[in-house]
Amino acid sequence: MVNRWRAAAVNLGAVIVLLVAASLLPPDTSLSDRERSGVLKLCVPQSFPPLVTGDPEMPGYDVELAGAIASEMGLRLQVNTLPAIGRDYNPRNWSLTRAQCDIIGGGVADSAQTRSFLQTIPTDSRTGWIGISATGTMPETGSVVAVLPGTSGLDRVALSTWLRSQGLRGQLVRSPVQLSQDLASGVAQTAVTERFLANGLELDPAANKAFWLESDHFAPVSTALGLWKGDQTLKRAVEAATTRLEASGSLEKLRKRYGVGAELTLTNP
Repeated sequence: MVNRWRAAAVNLGAVIVLLVAASLLPPDTSLSDRERSGVLKLCVPQSFPPLVTGDPEMPGYDVELAGAIASEMGLRLQVNTLPAIGRDYNPRNWSLTRAQCDIIGGGVADSAQTRSFLQTIPTDSRTGWIGISATGTMPETGSVVAVLPGTSGLDRVALSTWLRSQGLRGQLVRSPVQLSQDLASGVAQTAVTERFLANGLELDPAANKAFWLESDHFAPVSTALGLWKGDQTLKRAVEAATTRLEASGSLEKLRKRYGVGAELTLTNP
């Protein structure tokens, strides 16, 4: 009996300690700070069509989505273009700060790697590894595959391992231009890249077919808006605004405007 009461007292003491510790945490002012400033800051890369385009008339799905969310919250959207976004696959290396960004958009994958750094709100577009070839299939063993990893937190290690397991030689390229050239010249028999990067490739869609890599290995994931961990009041407000936009039909119009729910195809820019 004594041991039972001792165990109960220890458990109760642990709960009390946790409650006291929680009461000492600083308050979450992420939403009230935004309401006080009247501004919601969105950080995006320079270009990531169709999510970010740089075109004032049609600035991109993520930009217009964030603008609609800000409007629902009674705030003004401020778009900050940061070239560091996307130069490395790991968001931790993008040198982002709270002073610059409340929300990060433009190709953020809703992946485990991203969620280790940010909390995410999935959007309606999907990304993932895609292949591009004349046949719409991966080439035979021993072939060269040009790889342009992109920005969005997709698993490069898993891709590299899978290519080797297929007997293919992955060749890293640094830009969409180089990938297009290697594929067109025959230096590479197939290209692999992130879905939306394919929109910037200078390839003839009639001569090249895009296809998702094997779904068992690389299931497509949603893109997302990223918010700082701990900004729970802001996250709840953004989610509530998104729910209202969905109910009003605004998000469906936005999806059709940018074709984010369309089938996987190549476009000739």
